Amino acid sequence: MSRINEVKELLQTDSGKNGGLTAKDVSLKLHIDRSTASRYLNALVKQNNAVKVPGKPVKYIGHTPAEEEADLIDLEGIGKSLRPILEQGMAALLYPSRNIPILLTGETGTGKTYLAETLCELAKKRMSDQGEVPFVAFNCADYAQNAELLVGQIFGIKEGAFTGAIEDRVGLVEKANGGILFLDEIHRLPPSGQEMLFYLMDKGIYRVLGEATKDRYANITIIGATTEDPHKALLPALVRRFSIKLTLPSLKERTRKEREELVNHFLKQEANKMDTSLAITDNSREALLHYPCPGNIGQLKSDIQIACAHAYLRYLNKHEEKVIIQIADLPDNIASFANSLSFDQQEVTSTIESEKKISEHLPNIYQKIASQEDYHSIHATIKKYISDLSKKYRQPHFVQQGWQQLIDEDLFHALSEAKSHLSYLPLHFNNNQLYVIGLHLQNYRNHQYEAKKELPIVTHPNPIYREAAQQLAAYLNTTIGLQLPKEEIALLAHFLTTDEKNTVHSEQSIAVILVTHGASTASSMAEVTNTLLGNKVIQAIDMPLHVSATEIYQHVKQKISAMTHIKGALLLVDIGSLITMGDAIQHELDVEVKTLSSVNLPMVLEAGRKSLISNMSLEEIYHDTKKAMTIFVKEKTTYSPVEKKRMITTVCFTGEGAAQLLESWIEDQLADVDEDVLIRSVRIDPTTKDTSILEELKQHYDIVAIIGTVPVTIEGVPYIPAWELLQEEGISRMTKLLEVTRKSPKLREGDIKRNEIFPLVSKGLAEIVTYINPQSLATILNEYMEPIAAYYKWDVNRKLGMWMHIGSLMDRLVGAKLQNNMEQLLSSVPIDRKFSMDDEEMKVWEPLFTKLEATYHLPIYVPLRKALLKLSR
Repeated sequence: MSRINEVKELLQTDSGKNGGLTAKDVSLKLHIDRSTASRYLNALVKQNNAVKVPGKPVKYIGHTPAEEEADLIDLEGIGKSLRPILEQGMAALLYPSRNIPILLTGETGTGKTYLAETLCELAKKRMSDQGEVPFVAFNCADYAQNAELLVGQIFGIKEGAFTGAIEDRVGLVEKANGGILFLDEIHRLPPSGQEMLFYLMDKGIYRVLGEATKDRYANITIIGATTEDPHKALLPALVRRFSIKLTLPSLKERTRKEREELVNHFLKQEANKMDTSLAITDNSREALLHYPCPGNIGQLKSDIQIACAHAYLRYLNKHEEKVIIQIADLPDNIASFANSLSFDQQEVTSTIESEKKISEHLPNIYQKIASQEDYHSIHATIKKYISDLSKKYRQPHFVQQGWQQLIDEDLFHALSEAKSHLSYLPLHFNNNQLYVIGLHLQNYRNHQYEAKKELPIVTHPNPIYREAAQQLAAYLNTTIGLQLPKEEIALLAHFLTTDEKNTVHSEQSIAVILVTHGASTASSMAEVTNTLLGNKVIQAIDMPLHVSATEIYQHVKQKISAMTHIKGALLLVDIGSLITMGDAIQHELDVEVKTLSSVNLPMVLEAGRKSLISNMSLEEIYHDTKKAMTIFVKEKTTYSPVEKKRMITTVCFTGEGAAQLLESWIEDQLADVDEDVLIRSVRIDPTTKDTSILEELKQHYDIVAIIGTVPVTIEGVPYIPAWELLQEEGISRMTKLLEVTRKSPKLREGDIKRNEIFPLVSKGLAEIVTYINPQSLATILNEYMEPIAAYYKWDVNRKLGMWMHIGSLMDRLVGAKLQNNMEQLLSSVPIDRKFSMDDEEMKVWEPLFTKLEATYHLPIYVPLRKALLKLSR
């Protein structure tokens, strides 16, 4: 046997044991030079008899392509560029001794789920002698809002693991035992879940959520998929476990021939569902082959399904001979793209040949609507079908070229070119202002022939802007035939005025300073809050573990000293020596300072929002922020004040132009959970900029945001410019503002009664803990905390805060024990060597510590005891 064949045979038998063999491994096993081994290995890769696994050191695995190539011949919808990726995946799944984990990366819609399913089907064919090979697919994004439930879905849940866990639940790992588990959007797994996953991949051992000591075993292959950069979104230890990393190309990276194959494949799938012939016009086919498709293959398939649904509805209504897809049937973004290009408009159509053999496996919307007799029912069914198909690819990630969604192509193009053709436009003028004008003019164009109340002529005081408006109106008339009346031209001058001169920035009289341990914890929380509120309301100071409390004290004192205009400062801190810092600074600087500890993001948001209101005192902001600590609590009192409805206001100079256009668009963007939000368009006078109507609305509604083309400032209400909203970042900002203002859960009004603490803590902990049973812990605290509270003379609100803090601490302790990183947890606790625990204090705390240690079978270490006692004083 030749040396290269010896290397090939060695790879086939041994390369699956440790994720592949290195050149050094081969040289040692076959007693050849390392350079010779490397040369043979690379030759086998070129022959497609081996696969190179990227990493350090580079490893190689054996690969027999013959059978796989035969399997791939009949696969449709794959494309030439995906076949090498499929071959590498097959090699990973069919290693002789063990399967190797695979990580699929690529943009949304590139076909990661389809590839995983295809790999599984091909693997099943090759492993038919091994009996049933289960394939379990799960999208982690479905449970991303509840990390505990997400981990429980994968690994299983033990009865009583958390509130609501009323029975044992089998996890996906157990269901996939002996087969393949596909985890889509794997980056949504919390760090604790990722650690449990790579332990399973290493040892084949896992634990059900709620079982602290019982090990379970599973032999499964993990295929993960993510749209994110795995080195940023996943723990490094988990990334290393995926020996095979396959990146799927986006649709724009694939050839026209491949896209044509995909279009034919999806059209054939739809034809298989119909009871009649399907055809498509040549210009419609060309549009599908050329239009920008940010959602990749997934969106292409969805858009073809939408077009087929429209065409089938027309076929039913007009009793045509066959279903013909025309330009008008395509989704609006494709139809407008097709109309802007010079496609051949001939109506020669190509017929799609169906293959009934696969239709039984596909959902058949066409048979469903064909069986309905009521005209309105058919339309309602089609409308819902199209809405469901469109939903995934209308998320903020896919909102590209947002202006083109609301402005006609010719108007958008004319405005884009206007700046270079007009001499009177102000030098500081920017494109965003032109596009804002586009919103207004689009609404004028849509309704120019309707009878409506005439606008007054509002003359701009500056002749430069009046002349610029005249030039712009003349340019639009010449280029696209848009004739504007004199009142509209007068209004254009006000649109041309720069944003900065109209904007009134809110100034805080109360400073909010956030200080937390960690290299970037405070900065990150402040960035989120400042972005959402549109003002730099939170001053962040990070405290890395190597920085002393004295240094941070000086830093905070200097920051407050520099704010000469403030009447007071609210310090938001987490734990340790930071808690007492405010009192010392107040005495040194003679500035009123209040401190809140155990800070969380809801508290930071509330403090920032309230600090923008000029007549709020430090005491009021302090108490409102303190209530935000109990954001999980629902108000139970019968006599609570009437709850304000949420509202988004859209503003423009007329109240009918851009504001109404934005109103309709925002309504389409709202998620189901935000159906309660009202959208109201408001006119802002271009001369006086009077905002009294907004102030009036604020008295009766909880205004989430003001969005529009006129910069306005209302205390405590963020303003989002229209140009920002129509970009991905702006939509994300609006979405987050809606998220943090949803009424359930909500901020609690008034003080908390003693007998409410137990149910409130049980409910609050259920939202944040992962490893402990909140009901069980609340029972322990209810029994042992009262003497401690009496010793320190806590009020009820302080009791609630301490209960929540201890609950969170115990959850972190149990998690650290399960994940074997107790040292890391303890090293994060700040050490104050001057702090001492006296005997009387320890007597009060000892019964609770003893009970907790016995219940959770772990010690409460001295640094943690000191931190609790210091926080209690």
